[in-house]
Amino acid sequence: MSEPASPHVEVAAYLLGKLEGDEAERFEAHLEGCPDCRRHLDELGGLPALLAQAAPATPLPDGLRARTLTAVRERAGAVVEPGAVVEPGVVEAPVPLRRGWWRRRWVLVAVAAALAVVLAVPGALLVFGGGGGVTRLTLVAAEGGQGRGQVTITRTPAGRSFDVRIQDLAPPAAGSLYELWAVNPQDTLERPQRVSLGTFTVGPGGSAHLTAFTAAPAGQFPVVGVTLEPVDGDPARTGPRVLVPGPPG
Repeated sequence: MSEPASPHVEVAAYLLGKLEGDEAERFEAHLEGCPDCRRHLDELGGLPALLAQAAPATPLPDGLRARTLTAVRERAGAVVEPGAVVEPGVVEAPVPLRRGWWRRRWVLVAVAAALAVVLAVPGALLVFGGGGGVTRLTLVAAEGGQGRGQVTITRTPAGRSFDVRIQDLAPPAAGSLYELWAVNPQDTLERPQRVSLGTFTVGPGGSAHLTAFTAAPAGQFPVVGVTLEPVDGDPARTGPRVLVPGPPG
């Protein structure tokens, strides 16, 4: 696959976890050398929380994903003259797309919204609320398990702080601990996309109250999950999911 003319537009697709295979790897390589994209990714990090509430999962017609991404890339790479007619009966606003960061930012927001609808973001994972850079989400038991939790994430100039309250978890087996993670919704064992926020155990009644902090980009790791891990010194996730992101509360 050839390099897109405007790789910056991939911020929206990457933010929503819609780049796959070599697409994601190519954008991550671009991200390392592009401070603009890193800034955009961080500033738009709360967007999936809003879009998830308006984008229930739906089946996709064959080829729609590829056609949508191609159209977005071509559109973002075009310089539109003021007043130019781009479709019959549609006249562009009198500002070229590439004039100023404020204009590019809203283009990225619009692209992300279109991708969320057309590419079918899975059901709501987050609840965005309160203003002031605060995100709240719920945790529910993974299939066949027990437990629940509430997470309040506060964004600061240095990163994100997490206030986590866990209930109804069984004490971990001997030689195991629970581990809290900041996770990309596309995370798998084969392609891990998660950052550890620390390990914990639970007290009487299966409850725990813990705090954590990370500077890992919110756009890459927007949700939280809990797994049960062996105490073996291996920093990678090897154990089963215990708590996963729940629906809006």
